[in-house]
Amino acid sequence: MGDNTYNPEKLVDNYLRMPYGKARTAAMRYAMEQADLNNDLEYMLYFRMELCDETEWYGNGLDNFVVFPELLAIVDKNPDNGKISRKRFYEIMGNILWTYESLLSLCSEYYQIPLKDCINFHNDFKKRWTAYGRSPREPYRMMCGFYRDAGYTDKAGEALSMLKASPMEDYDCTGCIANTELSYYLSINEKEKADRLAEKIEDGTYKCGGFNLSNSNAIPRMHKHYLNYYLLHGDYEKAAEKAYILEHCRSSVIDYKLWASFMCSYVYTNTGRGLRVYKKHWKDIENEQRPEYMYGSFKDAACFFMGLKKVKGKDTIKLPLDNTFPLYNEENIYNIDSLARYYYKKAEDVAKKFDKRNGTDRYVNELGISVKNILAGGMAAV
Repeated sequence: MGDNTYNPEKLVDNYLRMPYGKARTAAMRYAMEQADLNNDLEYMLYFRMELCDETEWYGNGLDNFVVFPELLAIVDKNPDNGKISRKRFYEIMGNILWTYESLLSLCSEYYQIPLKDCINFHNDFKKRWTAYGRSPREPYRMMCGFYRDAGYTDKAGEALSMLKASPMEDYDCTGCIANTELSYYLSINEKEKADRLAEKIEDGTYKCGGFNLSNSNAIPRMHKHYLNYYLLHGDYEKAAEKAYILEHCRSSVIDYKLWASFMCSYVYTNTGRGLRVYKKHWKDIENEQRPEYMYGSFKDAACFFMGLKKVKGKDTIKLPLDNTFPLYNEENIYNIDSLARYYYKKAEDVAKKFDKRNGTDRYVNELGISVKNILAGGMAAV
């Protein structure tokens, strides 16, 4: 018979040996349940943090909105932390707060989370972050990004002002702060201010954490912001420059693998390259699960095929798609307008859901501008 004695270290070793995905997530849930049954406070918290990190990248991020509140409830029910040393609990709380940031990022990625809940999460994060003895700079940075994404540029600007008015801390990630500020300036068309920040990101004045310049995520994140800006404004030549940099970026972060954005960037400057990206990555576009990234992928795929129709001057194209594609046909000959409509409708559906959640028109308006620009050949609508 096997040894059924509770051993949290063995439970960790068990799921770490598994590939990312459903089996690993299930093993984490089992570990979490075992910690709960044994009332092991430290691992009750640890396994929930692990599960949140796992599902954010390799599962359904919506699960975090169930698991993470459970974690917070456990913390709130154990204010004296009698089973863990004060020093260790302080370390754990620091990790919990960083995990909380991931949850806040998901508020921008999933329209299923009500706006009121998103705002409440941000306010609670600020309360817990400052109670931990830290400056409110990071909560204000997160608020700035959320309100920018939701289409509330005035509130984003207010949060940015509060960030700048708060005292700096040694742990500040200057790269993250600079990119948040840069993205805000691009969203309100103050590109000169953004460009000044970009210079300091590129020369390493602002970088992420303790990484050296070559390993800092600040630079690819900056290129991503500019890629989105140039696409929205119909400057496909500059967008193609950013797309090429990101396409060959050494970072393994999936957020920088914006295949549909690369296609759209290349449609007028290097059409063949754009087609090659689509043929290689159409399944990645189709299988995207995060609504914000679904919107961006479908929007840019729609614009790619609209532009392709102008470039090719013909109605059909041959593509090596398989029978998992909704418009699949055995001849592999596809009507370009049908492909554009297919992706446009999917983008429009997600855009309307985000705008309904947010109470703004940011997504639908952005979709309309993008289509107008691609049909005009660039820089017509902004």
